[in-house]
This record gives sequence, C-alpha cells and structure tokens, in this order.
Amino acid sequence: MDHSSQEWASQGQQPGRPQAPGPYGRPPVPASCPHPAAETRIEIESKRLRAYARVKAGEQTVAIRSADEGTKGNPVAYVNVPQDALNGGRHARPPFTVSGPDAEPLCSVRSVGSGAYEVYGGDGAPIGRITRLDGRALPWPRRPRWTVQAATGGEPLTAERGTPVGWALFTLFSPVYLVIWALGALQGLVPLLFGDKDEAKKESAWDLGLPSRALWRASGYSDVVVDYRGGGIFHIASSRLDSRLAYAQSVLHVWDGV
Repeated sequence: MDHSSQEWASQGQQPGRPQAPGPYGRPPVPASCPHPAAETRIEIESKRLRAYARVKAGEQTVAIRSADEGTKGNPVAYVNVPQDALNGGRHARPPFTVSGPDAEPLCSVRSVGSGAYEVYGGDGAPIGRITRLDGRALPWPRRPRWTVQAATGGEPLTAERGTPVGWALFTLFSPVYLVIWALGALQGLVPLLFGDKDEAKKESAWDLGLPSRALWRASGYSDVVVDYRGGGIFHIASSRLDSRLAYAQSVLHVWDGV
C-alpha cells in the first residue's frame, strides 16, 4: 500500500483551475449549493506526547479534546503510540493510531522517512500523506513547511511556521526580549548561590517563544482550512477537510514543537 503523493495528487484532478478550492478528503460539494464552512476547534496536549514511552499499558498517550464552546474539554479522539516505538525526531515520529471516543479505529499514521507520513483509514485504505520540510537556511527565518495531500486528489494544503507579520514583530522586539531573558537569568543566580536549584529554575525560566501560528490553505487561495493559533488549539474548517487527516496533522504539528 505504498502510494506516492504524486499518485494521489493525480487522482480526481479536473482540467483547468477550479473556481474555488474543493474539500480535502471529503466528497465533492455541488457548486450550486455554496455554504460557509463549519468550524470546529480541537486541543491537543503536548506533554504526554513527549512522555509516550512512559505511559502505562492500556492508557492513551494523549487525548484530542474539543475546544468548542459548550463541549470544551470533552474527548473527541485518542492517540495511541507503541511504548517501544523509536522516535526519530522531527523527521520520523513513531507510528501512532487515532481512535474515537468509543475506541473505534479512525486512522493510523506511519513515517516513510525524510519527513513524510502516510495516513490510513481504520479499514487500512490510504487517505492521505503529510510531509514536513525544513525551511530554507537563508533568508532567515528558517520556517518549517507542512503539506497535507488527500488521497482523493485536489490541491494540497500547505502551512509554514509563523506568519510574516509575526516574524516581523519578533525581529523588531527581540532585543527587548533578550534583555528580559538576561535579567531573568541573573535573578535565577541568587537562589542558585544558596543551593536552591528548584527555585533557581523557576526564577530563570523564561521562554522566548518563536512565532507559532500556522495557516493551512491551498496555493493561490485565501481561504484557511486549518488555523493553529498556539497553545495546542486548532481551528478546522470541518466541512472542507477529512477529520482523520486533520487529527493526524494536528498531532504531528504539536509534536514538532515538543
């Protein structure tokens, strides 16, 4: 079942450029029945992804929870990672499966090397491919790029870490951030001199976070299909993207920042 992204992209393509980006991994929506894409929000815990090898047998590695008003905190899916799976870093995460609230299999994800992951449905049929590429070293900043390609074809969705505005503001204010970081580090030296390592860590812990927002959209279109705004929360145009691909990409994206 080794399907290349080129093979998937060639399926279902129509001559000429479409007037509007179609659904990704979803049945086609008639052009005569336009409607605004419904949005769902999900939240993924990152700490348990990092500690998957220490999860007790029978426990899920992480829960994908609803971040919508009224259902916030309710689990919508669970991620399971084999405890003995090797982690190859950002370019080869361990294989994992996603199951529904009632343990029904939704999809499985496995690395095929070089930042590429194949996604299969619960029945084993390929539903898409996700790839991660390191950004260019120059010009700065180096922004990793994610691509989601549905097995049914259509324009792939791509996103880069941080928006141009976010990186511009980061560059503008980074000298101020560095001064604050230096002051925090000096403040942490005081309890360290008295042997209190835990308090020193608290005092000096200050994270100069890089811009993290990512917008998945088809090339040439302004409509955003997946919007990551930080904090493990994703806004998804649920009528435009197969939820299984959305879950797989969201897990890999959060894992990328662990």
